[in-house]
Amino acid sequence: MTPPRPPSPEPTEDRIIDAIQPIRAHVLAVGIYHLFDTGLYATLESGDGATTEALAGAHGMDAVRLAAFLKYLRNEGILREDAGHFRLTAKARELHAFRGWYTMFIGGYAGTFMQLGEALKVGASPASRDGKKVGVGANEISTTDTIPLASAMARRHLGTVRHVLDLGCGSGQYLVELCKSFPEARGWGVEPSRGGCDVAEENLRKHGLRERVQITCAPAQEFVKTPVSFPADFGVVAFVLQEILGQGGDAAVEQFLRDAFERFPDMHLLALEVDYRLDDATLMHHGLGLAFYNPYYLLHPFTSQRLEPNAFWESLFARCGLEVVVKQPIDRRVDSTGLVVGFLLRRAR
Repeated sequence: MTPPRPPSPEPTEDRIIDAIQPIRAHVLAVGIYHLFDTGLYATLESGDGATTEALAGAHGMDAVRLAAFLKYLRNEGILREDAGHFRLTAKARELHAFRGWYTMFIGGYAGTFMQLGEALKVGASPASRDGKKVGVGANEISTTDTIPLASAMARRHLGTVRHVLDLGCGSGQYLVELCKSFPEARGWGVEPSRGGCDVAEENLRKHGLRERVQITCAPAQEFVKTPVSFPADFGVVAFVLQEILGQGGDAAVEQFLRDAFERFPDMHLLALEVDYRLDDATLMHHGLGLAFYNPYYLLHPFTSQRLEPNAFWESLFARCGLEVVVKQPIDRRVDSTGLVVGFLLRRAR
C-alpha cells in the first residue's frame, strides 16, 4: 500500500517567490545572451545611450517587442533608462568578460537542456546542440584559462613555437593568441563545422593573421591521416578527445593519437580535458562546481561526449606510447577546483 503523501505547504507569496527563482534566472540568462548575440550590447557599449526607436532602426527590429526586451533588462539591473535613452549599467559592462559562458551554455546548449526528458528514454537519439556556438563560446572562455596555460607551457617546455596545429580549432582563438605570443609561428586549424571555420577565418582576418594561418574544414581524425607538409612542433586538442571518446570509444581515441604522432612525430601535443568528479561532494558544492561543472557534467552523456578521470587519460596515453611531459591545471585564481587540466604529450623516449 502506498503511504499517503504529506500535505504540500500552502503556496503563499513568499514560497512562490522562492520556488520560481530558477525561472527568473533562466529567463535572465537567455536575455543576456540575446543582448550580446543581437549586437545590441555592442551598440550600447560604443555609444552614449540610445532610444528604442534608434536601436530598432539600426538593427532592423520591431520597436514594440524591443521596448519590452529593453525594459525587462532595465528591471533586472542590466540597463538603465534616462529620458527614453537606454544605457548599460556598470553590472552589464562587467558581463562583457563573461560573454563566452552565455555563448556556450545558452547559445550552444539551451536547446540541449530542453531535450533532456525525451533523451532520457531507452534508445533515444543524442540531444542536439549548436556546434558553432559551442565552439565559439568555448574559445571565448578559453581566453581566461586554457589559452594562457597553452602559451605558458609552450614557452616553458619548447622555448619557442614555429608551427602550431589546432585540431578542433572552433573560432580559431587559440591560433590567434599563440601566433601573437610567438610572432615567428605559422598555424593550421582544423574544424569540422563549416560555420566554425567561417568564424575562425573572420577572426584571423580581424587580427591580421589570415596569411599566417590555414584553416581546413574536416574532422580531426580524418585530417591526421592526410599527408600535409606542415612540420607541427606544438599542437592543441582542446576538449576534443572527450568527443572522439563519446562517439567512438577508447579505440577511436587511441587510433587518433597514434595517427597524429605518426603524421607529426616531432610534435608536443597539449591535450586539454576536464577531470570527471561528479560524485566528489566537496568539489560539486564549490561555487564554481555548482555554477559551471554541475551543468557541464550533465550535458555530456546527452550529446555523445564522454568525460573521464585524469587517471583514465594517463593510462590511455601510455597505451599509445606517449609520455606526459607535464600535467598542469589552469590558474587557480580563475578556477581553484583544479578540474581543467592540460597534458603536454610527446612520443615516449
